[in-house]
Amino acid sequence: MRRAALALLMFLSACAHGPAQRSGPSVVLAPSELARQSGLEPWAISMPFDKGQDGTELVLKFLDRAEASGAHFVSDVQVVFMSEEEGQPLECRTHLVPPGTARNLQKGIHTARADTRPALTLVQRPVSSVEFSCGETRVARLQTEAYTDPVPTPATRSFARTGGHPFNNVTQCGYVPVTRLLTRYAFEDAVNYVPPEPSRIQQVRPALRLEETGAECLPRLPSTPAVNRIEAIAYGGAGPRAAMQATPDVLPVRLDL
Repeated sequence: MRRAALALLMFLSACAHGPAQRSGPSVVLAPSELARQSGLEPWAISMPFDKGQDGTELVLKFLDRAEASGAHFVSDVQVVFMSEEEGQPLECRTHLVPPGTARNLQKGIHTARADTRPALTLVQRPVSSVEFSCGETRVARLQTEAYTDPVPTPATRSFARTGGHPFNNVTQCGYVPVTRLLTRYAFEDAVNYVPPEPSRIQQVRPALRLEETGAECLPRLPSTPAVNRIEAIAYGGAGPRAAMQATPDVLPVRLDL
């Protein structure tokens, strides 16, 4: 069993060296039970963040920090938010997991959350942004040609004339304003957090496939940090000191809501 688990981890590592969007080894998101069987030393990595964050950029920056430490695998990735309900401090969180593993984890989340909390209400808001896109446009082309008066005169005239041309389909590209409805939890909406988009993450890290679970909100323990953060368990590498060296802070995104 251990050999099979290690073989799967080696396969995941090899996949992480796929398309050339990135150079060098890439950290692999793995189920915790497989990552533990790698024999690498586990350690906790955490990165706080402020309001107005793009979750896609946040996850990518977090993985960059894990790689800066030399970590080979990460598991138990969670995005944690501070919230409050009737004066009681809460921790609301979502999990980022390999595809196909969210359903089993979700069962435990529903068991832990015995009631429906206002922080878990879904909120929809229109979000405006500028996106680069291409599309076909039907245009009429005008053709200019030289013309000489066929009737000889003392001063034969030569001039240009312009004639119409049938409509053609032309591909045009550019930046266009786009408005879409963003659906997120109330605790995410409260801090203007945009949930991560797995497809955008995969554009940067083609071998990284993940999905986000539903959220849970539980009473916050006094011993836990009272900050919004993304955290995980890393395996291998130099530890948190190396991960936090010479890494720029995550900058907030601006959205017109």
